[in-house]
Amino acid sequence: MDWNKVLELASFSPNQDCHIIIVGESKDGQPFCFEDNFTIDKISEDSITVCLEQLGVYPFDKLDHVSFVEFSFKDGAILYYAYVDLMGLELKKTICSLTLSLPEEVFQHQNRRHPRAKLTLRTPITLRVAGIRSLSAQKGVAFTGQLLDISVGGLSFVTSNRLFFPLILEFSFILPNVSQPMTVYGEIIRVTYFSNDSYRVAAEFRHTPDSILQEIDAFCSNY
Repeated sequence: MDWNKVLELASFSPNQDCHIIIVGESKDGQPFCFEDNFTIDKISEDSITVCLEQLGVYPFDKLDHVSFVEFSFKDGAILYYAYVDLMGLELKKTICSLTLSLPEEVFQHQNRRHPRAKLTLRTPITLRVAGIRSLSAQKGVAFTGQLLDISVGGLSFVTSNRLFFPLILEFSFILPNVSQPMTVYGEIIRVTYFSNDSYRVAAEFRHTPDSILQEIDAFCSNY
C-alpha cells in the first residue's frame, strides 16, 4: 500500500502518537535496539518529524550506525507500519526529535499463534536482527543465545541482548542429532526476564521455506 493511499484511509496528523523502532550497531560492536512512543510534530512533503519528551538519558550516544528504522501508528484497530530513513536526530535536555523520510510502502500487521514443544538439550544459536515485522535488505550484527524450545510454529531462546516485539530475527543453529545447520527467520512475540542479565525471547517463524519447517516438525516428533 502506498503512502498516499494510507493517508486516504487512516487518521494521521500532528499531535498524534506513533511508535519508532531503531535497529543498528553500537560503538562496541553490539546490536543497538531502541523503541519508544513518540508524538508527531509536523508532516511535510518529504519528511515526518516526531518528538519524545522525557527525563533521563537517551542511548543515542552509543549508536555507531543505523541499519533500519520502523515508523508505525494505529488507526482504530489497524496498525500501519513502514520502513523509513532517519534523516536527522536532535537531542535537547528533555526532548528527542527525529526527522524521518516518508515511507515508500506501508503494511498492515497480522499476528499468528502456534503451539510449542520443549527442547531439553543445550543448543547454541546465532542471531541477527533482519527486519521489523518484515525482512529488510540489511541485517544487524551477529550475537549469540541459547535455544530453549522449538516447533513448526516457532522457537524460544535466552540471550543477554535486550530485544522486543516486533523485530524479525535470523536464527542459525544445529539441532541435536541433526547434522545439517538450519537458518530460519522469526518475529518476536514475547520477551520476559530470565535472570538478572538475560532475557527469554519467544518468536514465531516467518519467511521460512516449508521444507525447513517439515524438518523441524520431524525433529520435534522424534525428539
